[in-house]
Amino acid sequence: MLQTKSITKDIKNDQATFNQIKQLYKSAFPKQEQAPIPWLLSMTKKDTVKFDAYYDDDVFVGITYTLSFDGVTYLWYFATSSELRGKGYGSQILHHLNECFPNDRIVLNLEVQDASKSDSEMRKKRKEFYIRNGYTLADYSCIFNRNHLDVMFTHGAVTKSEFLSIFKHNFNPIMHFLTKPKIVD
Repeated sequence: MLQTKSITKDIKNDQATFNQIKQLYKSAFPKQEQAPIPWLLSMTKKDTVKFDAYYDDDVFVGITYTLSFDGVTYLWYFATSSELRGKGYGSQILHHLNECFPNDRIVLNLEVQDASKSDSEMRKKRKEFYIRNGYTLADYSCIFNRNHLDVMFTHGAVTKSEFLSIFKHNFNPIMHFLTKPKIVD
């Protein structure tokens, strides 16, 4: 059974844990998809933002970072430690999110499927993983922080306007302007 630890700006006082989280974050997400860690930590003051670390006993397993608004939870960041991938931890974490947000539809982004990309096989596996865990591909995609991303959801469809509202509600105007979330039909 996984245990969770809420991550806030106070995590910097626990340097070992902070370093694990920072290392996973920086290795799991391309630089152009990374928001500044101090900003992510400052956002956790909001009730609609959760940053969690996951552990199996004392073993660090992964992280999630979610934004919620009006019955929709956006899974912005989700990563498991590379040495633990393929052991079922990712599915356990998604199950945990379902328990944390039992009345919400959960939406996420992933790289668009593109056979010409060097990581096309990883993109395909990632999409298949989400489908196995109950996610459905939306009929729209998005541009977020200049990246073209597919949209997937579970527990019911998320409309385009609901998707964009998550960012309008949770981001300050400057961050909203910098990330420029928009829908692609």
